[in-house]
Amino acid sequence: MEKVEIAALSKIADILADNINSPIIPKEDIWKKIFYNAELGDLFEERSPQFRIVIEGYGWGNNEKNLYHNDRTYNAIFESFRELEYRFEELVKLLNNMAEKMSLHRVFIEDVEEKVKKDYPKSRIKYFEDFFKQVDNEEKNKIINKYSTKGFRTLRRNFNIIGLEIFWDNDTFSIIPFTDRSMEGNFDINVINQWLHRKYPNVCESYEDARKAFGNGDEVGCITHCRNIITGIFSYKKEEGKEWYSGLQKVCAADKNITSLINAKAIPSIKYDVHSDDKKQRYKYPRFNLINKLYVLTCDLGAHINEGNIDGGVVDSEIATIEDALLALRITEDMLIWLYQTGNIDK
Repeated sequence: MEKVEIAALSKIADILADNINSPIIPKEDIWKKIFYNAELGDLFEERSPQFRIVIEGYGWGNNEKNLYHNDRTYNAIFESFRELEYRFEELVKLLNNMAEKMSLHRVFIEDVEEKVKKDYPKSRIKYFEDFFKQVDNEEKNKIINKYSTKGFRTLRRNFNIIGLEIFWDNDTFSIIPFTDRSMEGNFDINVINQWLHRKYPNVCESYEDARKAFGNGDEVGCITHCRNIITGIFSYKKEEGKEWYSGLQKVCAADKNITSLINAKAIPSIKYDVHSDDKKQRYKYPRFNLINKLYVLTCDLGAHINEGNIDGGVVDSEIATIEDALLALRITEDMLIWLYQTGNIDK
């Protein structure tokens, strides 16, 4: 795994071990059950004292008890993750068993019931729990995504970084591959990272920064770094005294007629007309225009997001979401995979 993935595992362990933010309620033998259910009892036994639940008695004769994850639980979880770093199927199995022990109650913000009643005024719900049981899984996951705590949202983003998603299914949380990013896809990303580090270190730094920003919930930062990746990688192919667009033009040489055009920056404004007397208008330049549209997205939702039309004396600027950031990041990653596979940027 790369540094970004290791950091994501660390953040996951940090949240799961945190007595305030963890969706796993401390119970006696909770961690033992998780590891043994995942057929990884040996990892638990190696660190069993670190997984020990702290029990504090209170009330008359200490008859009541408060339970806590102890101060070493983070280290125990994280080191267990590290042992499974190259055994991804076992790591996913462990994470799934952790997900199954997560409390739905701990995932929601405190006033979820009031907010859901406003969202579903026709439901006439009296108790949130009853309403939640009645809706289908798709609706359940929409509610969870909309009204989950900051800690759970951070947990989810860091699952995404290592190629996984957490969702509610059959009355429990489950972990699945994220957006069908298979093991082969994760391998591609690792290869891309090594390739960038070796040949285009400044672009590699922007790529790592984009992934870190996504993990930290910085939507605009992530999208802005994606823009820097685009302009940076194509600058290696541009002509002296020209903008990065000329580099993109060279890389997209497979687009019919594109090499005959003098002004690369003008390509996006060419209006396609198969019947035109102007030859350049009879071509679509699909690869060039696709990547340019990605660049426009990363400008409008990233570096230039504070720009906008004046409406009633107020700048009516765009608002970027974490979903927008993921869209930009994934398409940028796919662009990098394409560049690596075609070898066009290295020629």
